[in-house]
Amino acid sequence: MADTPHHGGAPAAPDPRRWLALFVLLIANFMNLIDVTIVNVALPSMRENLGATDSQIEWVVAAFILAFALGLLPFGRLGDIFGRTKMFLWGVAGFTIASGLCGLAPNIEFLIVARIIQGLAGAMMTPQVLAIATVTFPPHERGQAFSLFGLTAGLASVCGPILGGILVSANLFGMEWQPIFLVNIPIGIITVIAGWFLIPRLPGHPGLKNDFVGIVLFGLGILAVVFPIIEGRT
Repeated sequence: MADTPHHGGAPAAPDPRRWLALFVLLIANFMNLIDVTIVNVALPSMRENLGATDSQIEWVVAAFILAFALGLLPFGRLGDIFGRTKMFLWGVAGFTIASGLCGLAPNIEFLIVARIIQGLAGAMMTPQVLAIATVTFPPHERGQAFSLFGLTAGLASVCGPILGGILVSANLFGMEWQPIFLVNIPIGIITVIAGWFLIPRLPGHPGLKNDFVGIVLFGLGILAVVFPIIEGRT
């Protein structure tokens, strides 16, 4: 892993590997964003293959988004406390493992739980991405670097349904919808390995604390909106 940027005395020279590190961050961000839309194309196949109800199928999408939204605040602060690079790599590793669990899910209940884990892992790595880029790049390069995040988000929203349709239609090895999750495994492994060597090691600040009361209130507020939307008809 790259050395920690110098914070005292004269400003340190920018890390020569910062653009490679940014590429690793963008891959992780793309993998997380595309997972929001790629699953939509496979929902009919999941319903038929797993014998799921309409509300259960809706939870496959909503569980990920809900867990992701709930995890952003606490994991963002935990990155400040324990180190953003460390939290990012743990998040990518967790996302990769959760993707494998989704792809191997034997029933709809298992899939929903795996999607919750996947959403939490996504929330673990996503807040660290911009935070790491802010520290890694000098001020005059940040605009160019941050513009690539917007480009990545746009590509993910477009590529998700297309890639999902291709994978489901291909029915690789007779697995129907499973490849939309399993494709994340090699990408995640490569991202963790590359991130370990290329992303600067950023120290944490153990004195900081999480606002657990605010997090709980925020979580209850989101749950109060999402749950009735999905289960209201029932």
